[in-house]
Amino acid sequence: MWFKNLRVFRLTQPWTLTHQELNEKLDAFVFNPCGSLDLFRYGFTSPLGRDSEELVHSTNGRMMICAKRQEKILPSGVIKEQIEEKTLSIENAEQRKLSRKEKQSLKDEVIFSLLPKAFTRSRLDFAYIDPKANWIIVNSASAKRAEDLMSKLREALGSLPSIPLTTKHLPTQIMTRWLREANVGSELELGDECELIANKDGRIIRCKKQDLTASEIRNHLDLGMQVNKLTLLWKESVHLLIDEQCAIKRLKFEGDITDPSNERQPETKAEQFDLDFSIMALELDALIKTIIKQFGGIESTD
Repeated sequence: MWFKNLRVFRLTQPWTLTHQELNEKLDAFVFNPCGSLDLFRYGFTSPLGRDSEELVHSTNGRMMICAKRQEKILPSGVIKEQIEEKTLSIENAEQRKLSRKEKQSLKDEVIFSLLPKAFTRSRLDFAYIDPKANWIIVNSASAKRAEDLMSKLREALGSLPSIPLTTKHLPTQIMTRWLREANVGSELELGDECELIANKDGRIIRCKKQDLTASEIRNHLDLGMQVNKLTLLWKESVHLLIDEQCAIKRLKFEGDITDPSNERQPETKAEQFDLDFSIMALELDALIKTIIKQFGGIESTD
């Protein structure tokens, strides 16, 4: 359950729903498996999996939710082969070339015929709502996946005034300054990986397992390149990568954070989830606030 990626959405109006009210609203959009002719299904499921029917798990005022997406696996090669076979058959029989519109119709027909026999694959998207901090944290490296979950939540609630987190200073500017000055403040340490981008031609240089304060990297910065991605270590306990969108990726918690959860030996999965959620949320709250502060605070929407 420990999040590996963070996309932060800021609530522009206070959150007012209780645990029970949120659970009832999500229940109207609960996940159901794909039918024979469905390309995909997306809906809410229990964060605890089979151990609970509750669609919301609350701890210390924070509410964890989970959305499940199931989709049919239709290999493009199989679709292409069947379209080519059917196209050739029709063109030979009718002694003419099919139009683009007819080929698209044929493609739809092929997909429709394959759907009932197709295998499925599923994924889970977790997020939690923190009414006190006034934000929603989505465990996703992908902006689209995060927005898919937010859109489904918005659909369930009727409205969800929220925007992706933006800071007063551009992350690229601050990260470039960090490398140029070899200084990221007292709580953060530079990692060993970065991505540099040239504004003029879009050229990208990726540096891995390198001393990011080396003169070679500084030379690239002097030529006008900016830092697009950067690995960091926070409080000697959390490894992360932050990008130009202020998205946090590749989170890795060290043992001094996760050990207290393991040492208490909860008796049930729900208790373990509750403990992990409590510890993780406290750490992420402090981490996000540190990042926001380093980037000049939250950008006003007024």
